[in-house]
Amino acid sequence: MKTLFMIGWRNIWRHKRRSVVVITSISIGILGMILSIAFMNGMNNQIVENTISTSLGHIAIHRKGFQDTRKLEYYFSPSTQMNQAISKNKLIKSYTPRVKAQAMLRSSEAAIGVMIFGIDPKREKSVSKIYEYTLKDNGSAFLNSASGDSILISKSTAKKLDILVGDKLVLMIQDKNGEIAGVGMTVMGLFQTPIESFDKFVAFTGIKKMQEITGIGADNITEINILLENKKDVDRVKQSLIQGIAGPEIEVLSWKDMAPSLVSAIKLFDAMMYIFFAIIFITIIFSITNTLVMSIMERFHEIGVMKSIGTSPSWIFTIVIFEAANLGFIGLALGTATGAGLVGILSRTGINLSFYTESMRLWGTGSIIYPAIKGMDIVAATTIVIATTVIAALYPAFKAARIKPLDALNYI
Repeated sequence: MKTLFMIGWRNIWRHKRRSVVVITSISIGILGMILSIAFMNGMNNQIVENTISTSLGHIAIHRKGFQDTRKLEYYFSPSTQMNQAISKNKLIKSYTPRVKAQAMLRSSEAAIGVMIFGIDPKREKSVSKIYEYTLKDNGSAFLNSASGDSILISKSTAKKLDILVGDKLVLMIQDKNGEIAGVGMTVMGLFQTPIESFDKFVAFTGIKKMQEITGIGADNITEINILLENKKDVDRVKQSLIQGIAGPEIEVLSWKDMAPSLVSAIKLFDAMMYIFFAIIFITIIFSITNTLVMSIMERFHEIGVMKSIGTSPSWIFTIVIFEAANLGFIGLALGTATGAGLVGILSRTGINLSFYTESMRLWGTGSIIYPAIKGMDIVAATTIVIATTVIAALYPAFKAARIKPLDALNYI
């Protein structure tokens, strides 16, 4: 087998220029594949991280029914057992209570429907990045009190309502009795996140103020939002909390449970990428096949002589397969090394797409993409290249193995 491999290796260098062209095409295909996967992984990672850091958290605890309806009537009071189960879990980094309710913001110019988050400003900083996304110019600032009449709205909401920092607006919300309560609020700050859809429909105020307006009481909330040390532990922590929190009315949901459409979109992107790669490597199949066919026709006499002295068809078949394998492995090594090196650099520097900021905010990725490559991506690339080269070599190998010595010796 070693001998056949060495013969295949020497054969590809009989025409160096042609072999270099094929190897280059394979390398470019691999490089494009790795960079595309890394870019898509970076986008998917940032969409998930931005969603987690703005609204969902890694895990959330609700009363059953709240996630589907978002109605205030599904409030609950955290039990001592619940607080202990969360605080004693070493995989949990931080957590914070929230009161969420559907509301309307009204100014003298317009009105807009939002989901209002009642938060504890100090604890919220350790769970979400809303503080980081709060603008710090023109007097804008993050909430400093859980009970004040201040409200934090997005830059896009302020534009629609035609108001500035320090202006007044009316928060209209349905309390626990179903009655509409209208409260005057002062805009303390504006925020802008990487997710445009989030900015359009979310506002923040103090949790105590929300409890007061809605009348649910100082001990009741609608959600506990949890941030983990590592996102990979989300399923493990979820199961631990389910076992540690008693009560049929309480549910523990991971970010994947709360955003199934996001999970489906990521799977769809991955599937589309592999279809795209298949199209690329189909073209490489023809390139390798043409190269090997040309090589065989040039060595028609030589193969005829080999058959005449007793070389078996299976040996000739294997030699051609090894020729293709050598081309594929060299192209794979060069493409993978170059791709991994570029991804390593870009994962630190990022790809600045700030000139497409608004478009990127529609996707929820942010303007700087940090490519990322996974071990399975390299395995997939290797598998695709090996399969491609073998498939490309099958026809030339069968053609070479079936050459008749007499025809080869008389071939002009």
